[in-house]
Amino acid sequence: MPVAIGKRHIGPSHPIFIAVEAGSTCNGDLKTALGMATAAKECGADAIKWQMIGPDDLMADETVQYTYDWAGGTKSENMYEMFKALTFTPAQWQEVVAHCDRIKLPWYTSVDYIAGVDLAEQLGCPMYKLSAWDCRNFPLIKRMAETGKPIQIDLGPHVEGEIVTMLNHIPHRDVVLVHATHAKVDAEFNMLAIPYLRDKFKLPVGWSAESRERTPDFLAVGLGACLIEKRISMKTTYAGHHHSKSLEPHEFEAWVDMIRMAERMMGSYDVRPSLEDLRQKSMWFTSIVVTEDILEGASIEAHMLCAKRPGHGISPLYMDRFIGKRASRLIECDEVLTWQDVS
Repeated sequence: MPVAIGKRHIGPSHPIFIAVEAGSTCNGDLKTALGMATAAKECGADAIKWQMIGPDDLMADETVQYTYDWAGGTKSENMYEMFKALTFTPAQWQEVVAHCDRIKLPWYTSVDYIAGVDLAEQLGCPMYKLSAWDCRNFPLIKRMAETGKPIQIDLGPHVEGEIVTMLNHIPHRDVVLVHATHAKVDAEFNMLAIPYLRDKFKLPVGWSAESRERTPDFLAVGLGACLIEKRISMKTTYAGHHHSKSLEPHEFEAWVDMIRMAERMMGSYDVRPSLEDLRQKSMWFTSIVVTEDILEGASIEAHMLCAKRPGHGISPLYMDRFIGKRASRLIECDEVLTWQDVS
């Protein structure tokens, strides 16, 4: 069954749902967040996905150092402080939601703490995302499920048994499973997980892009992804996590166009020549053509027939049916033979 968010549906019989990932690249800055929402709308995205972070609920050890790449090289910082800098107050969240509503851009959010779900409910969140790192945070999963809202589940490190266990804790089946990998080498991307998950769990399956690379995104289209999520940054040279893995607005707009083009090119599960193929078929296929002048009443022999272009005549498959027939008129050399030409 397709999953609904606003007026859009996520499922095999619907257009690919394109979500802008804006959680970390808004830098915890309200003005930047509003600008990103506007950019997402202008780029043709179907929704923007935010991130509600609760550092105090998330981390038991506040001394953890986190190292990541950015445009200036490699940076290490305290993870707790990094998360604190990415949080918004309830009043700021209200401004974000009001702006999305004003520009008619659907939104939803990932949440990593229970109180965040309560806040998101107050804001009218229509769908939730469960982070790939929360596969065994069952109190959080239970709270999300209690809302009755659809849940997008990123499956980065999950093995199949963990997926089954998670789904057993979600009474409703308004779930989108999302193949999301942090693979460092091509051979570990395992993009065939997309059709496997769809066939195994009978749920819509999406793809979450980890980097700027486009190739896996187009593979995801070809493999039937119903949702594709990709990061956006107002400037990829900004300091901070994930900016160097994002697309800038002008790049994102071009990427959306390419995804939509790939989607249109997918077609249907059958053999269906294009109109142009059919037009050229009549010109470049071969037909039964006579190799010499054949007088009216003459008996047609095998050497008098051959296969030549154009293709709008009778298929050479039926050449034997003309052998021994008599010409009903004068047929000149290189004429395309018709059934009316013989008796």
